[in-house]
Amino acid sequence: MRTFLLKIFPVGLVLILLNAISISSCSGQAALLVLIFGDKVATEKFHLSIDGGLNISSLPGLVQGKSSYGLNFGLGSFIKLSDTWALTPEFKPLSARGAKDVANLLPNDVPIQDPKTDFILNYIDIPILIRYKISNALFVSAGPQISFLTSAKQETSGTTATGQAVTVTQDMKAVVHKESFMVPVELGYSLSQERGGKGIDLKVRYNVGIMEAFTTDVVASKNSTLQFILSFPFISLPKDEK
Repeated sequence: MRTFLLKIFPVGLVLILLNAISISSCSGQAALLVLIFGDKVATEKFHLSIDGGLNISSLPGLVQGKSSYGLNFGLGSFIKLSDTWALTPEFKPLSARGAKDVANLLPNDVPIQDPKTDFILNYIDIPILIRYKISNALFVSAGPQISFLTSAKQETSGTTATGQAVTVTQDMKAVVHKESFMVPVELGYSLSQERGGKGIDLKVRYNVGIMEAFTTDVVASKNSTLQFILSFPFISLPKDEK
């Protein structure tokens, strides 16, 4: 087992680093790598996956604010440690978060009537999860996650005094921490084994923020994200199990 882990763990790290080289095209690279090499590198104890789904995020602690909806997408990996335990690191270059109908954090020089302001944040998520298999199909996972901010905007919409619709977009990266630490807790159901290899894993994941999202003392808030994820694993099962 130790020899196997020593051989396979660097492979997963190399794939993650390769995807991180070009941030602007990470999503396409992640999908392309898995589609090309997914079957070739898959073994009984290691496989890759393409993951994507919906983020429902909020910033608790703000005076105002509603949940924001966005997408998540990236590359997953599965490293079997025992019959019940596995290490499942992921690389998600797309993870949209934020909050809607919030109070302005940056001053706006344009006079707007009935303004509505949204915070639109995008991160690269790198969760390192430990999975426990409850049954052949049901599993739970948890672990640390570090996220890197790629963009942050304050977007205010409304009308001018003359009734003209207007939207003002401002870069707010200066007041948002460049890193975010969270603790994901996940419940999953796997259809892969039932379909003899390639299949779908259904996951519901709640990410608990453990550090402040903003650098300013004016507001105190931590990221909170509920995720619904579809994972498409590339699994190579032993011949007698197919």
